[in-house]
Amino acid sequence: MRIILRVCLIALVLVQSPTRAQDDGTVAEDFFADSPLILTVSRMAKPLLESPASVSVIDRQMIEASGMRDLADLFRLVPGFLVGFHSGHSSAVTYHGLGQEFGNKIQVLIDGRSVFIPSFGGVPWSNLPLLVDDIQRIEVIRGPNAVTYGANAFLATINIITRHAAEDIGTQYSVTASDNASPDIEDTYLRIGHHHGDVDWRLSLGSQNDDGFVDINDSRRVAKANFRLDALTRSNQFWILQLGTSDSEAGRGFPISSGTSTDIERNEEANNSYFNLQWEAVWDTSSSIARLTHTQQEVTDHFDPGPFSLNGVPGVTTFIDFDRVSNRTDLEFVQTDDIGSSVRLVYGGSIRRDKVRSLFLLNDNKYEEVDTKRLFGGIEWRFDDDWLLDLGVMLEDSDLTELEDSPRVSLIRKFGKRHALRFVASAAKRNPILYEYDGETEFTVNVPLIGSVMVPTWRGNNDIDPEDIESYEIGLRSQLAAGIETDVKLFSYEIGNHIISNDIPVDLGPPLGVRDLETAVNSETTKVKGIEIGLGYAANGGLRVDAGFSLVDAESTLEDFEESIPDYTAFLLAQYQIGGKHGISAGYYYVDKVTWLDATSDIPIAKRLDLRYVYRFNNELNIEVIGQNLLEDFEDYETENVHDQVIYLRLSGGF
Repeated sequence: MRIILRVCLIALVLVQSPTRAQDDGTVAEDFFADSPLILTVSRMAKPLLESPASVSVIDRQMIEASGMRDLADLFRLVPGFLVGFHSGHSSAVTYHGLGQEFGNKIQVLIDGRSVFIPSFGGVPWSNLPLLVDDIQRIEVIRGPNAVTYGANAFLATINIITRHAAEDIGTQYSVTASDNASPDIEDTYLRIGHHHGDVDWRLSLGSQNDDGFVDINDSRRVAKANFRLDALTRSNQFWILQLGTSDSEAGRGFPISSGTSTDIERNEEANNSYFNLQWEAVWDTSSSIARLTHTQQEVTDHFDPGPFSLNGVPGVTTFIDFDRVSNRTDLEFVQTDDIGSSVRLVYGGSIRRDKVRSLFLLNDNKYEEVDTKRLFGGIEWRFDDDWLLDLGVMLEDSDLTELEDSPRVSLIRKFGKRHALRFVASAAKRNPILYEYDGETEFTVNVPLIGSVMVPTWRGNNDIDPEDIESYEIGLRSQLAAGIETDVKLFSYEIGNHIISNDIPVDLGPPLGVRDLETAVNSETTKVKGIEIGLGYAANGGLRVDAGFSLVDAESTLEDFEESIPDYTAFLLAQYQIGGKHGISAGYYYVDKVTWLDATSDIPIAKRLDLRYVYRFNNELNIEVIGQNLLEDFEDYETENVHDQVIYLRLSGGF
């Protein structure tokens, strides 16, 4: 933190040169005019060249060209990102590494609403109430962004932005099916949109069904529904109402013959739902946003595993109850103000309540609550035609932590209208989840001739401290001739106070004897440095290429952490439109050898090739043929998770 404060002082000294206010306040009109405005980094709309942090944008054209049907797969299109499938229906997304099924180091938002699950942590990518066809673009901040979104915006922040209802007037449909038996894919999508005066609304329905990997029990059946209403109530005031739900059934566990005695084959059911109400007012020099959101997850997963052996004692029985309910309610206000032509301010705050009920996690069927309060502010100062300073800080107070601050300072040097050099220093926290702080897991087992015995397996740690990160980067973003855009980032960061599990031996007496009880502790340090390169090319002839490369060098005091960070990742997505009828695209994805933190397998180098062809009969019918994993089969997350070649057909259209 002291290092960041010194950088802030140096930046403030630099700005003491005479300032020249811009007469026209150019932000987007004259500076890199054809670059899209981004919204996520600082909550102020900015062109990419003026971003105070590294940003990648996955736009609608890239989403369609990729042919991806899984939301998590889309993040293969971001330099440095790593995607893995713990099972066919459970995916993990991380930046550089330190990934696990219930990841907790990336903040994920949908239209500004956090979808992080307060119980286990992580994001339920497969059964989020979100349909890929409704996404307009995805903004990804590659690096800490707690200054804007608080703890858990630790390694990166993802904001998935859906389409305005006015963009989807009429009816749209699609049907997707595979031509091979494994996996057996059946997806559907239906969207209806209408316009009534100053009100636009959209209803989207969809399903996603497949059999997952060949050799494990991980089939999924997911049904989703979303509603969005956009209304203009006055000339400068807007309302957005969003509602959504998803119901899923997913395979879990293993056959009894596999020797896994207490994790038997079964189906897990889950419901995810949300509510989002937003008011926005826009004036000449200011804007206001108030947002109320509520997100809930309810998981049903309880079963009788039958008799099993414990410490050599046969015939032990129990009942396993993994049921859990968690929800997050957030009230937030954001204000932006322009002070003259050279200064912009953003400030606001939020109040959040997380609630969790789980016998498995907390050894109680009552809700446990965690309240979080936040205040944040930032200033953008154009102290010269070619210099831009961006300073911000977040103050956060949680029931699980003491008052925290997360600062960021960014200094941007522009070279004309097509190049910008940025210097960024930031700090962030990763607060413990409720399970790490106050979890209590124990099972009642029935032992022959003895009776009921309590077997504890986990205890939270009320003295746990947040993880912390200090990050530094130098980046150069350029728009070159002939439609070429580049983004080069040199970075270095250090993570301290890692929250890890530690075994404590506990003597439970005969016949159980001494068993390990897990708890959360602070330990270990990880240092990461490297380079990332992003490349975009768009030609008038219908050719577009997007590519990314990441080279990372990691050192950690814990070997597992170091092995979870692959040395190289890369992607290439090329697409070409032939007239108005034909379109072809190809995606290539490379991941160096890696071991996920909660996996038991070392995964070798993975190389993936996807191809897509689309023929547009008319405005009402398109036909796509999509092939995935067209190179050799490759392992993912665990050695038994093998991606086979798959070819599927998609019919879509609208009227």
